[in-house]
Amino acid sequence: MKLRNSETGEESTVSCDGVFVSVGRIPATELFAGQVELDGGGYVVAGGDTKTNIPGVFAVGDVRSKTVRQVVTAVSDGAVAVHFAEEYIG
Repeated sequence: MKLRNSETGEESTVSCDGVFVSVGRIPATELFAGQVELDGGGYVVAGGDTKTNIPGVFAVGDVRSKTVRQVVTAVSDGAVAVHFAEEYIG
């Protein structure tokens, strides 16, 4: 794989069998600032139940404050949020 440092322009080559791409690490949560609780990194504070500090508002995927950020955990968050949203609407 050929890499280029976007700051210095320096190029290098890395031999590898596979690549995992992680695009961005800054959550797009500015819309929610001042409404739902955000942590120091700008992620929405929500527990494993995906509930935020506002009843009926749930956070899932990469905007939620959590340790692991993978597609599989985001999908799981969605399933959990649907359960609790149905319960909330109930």
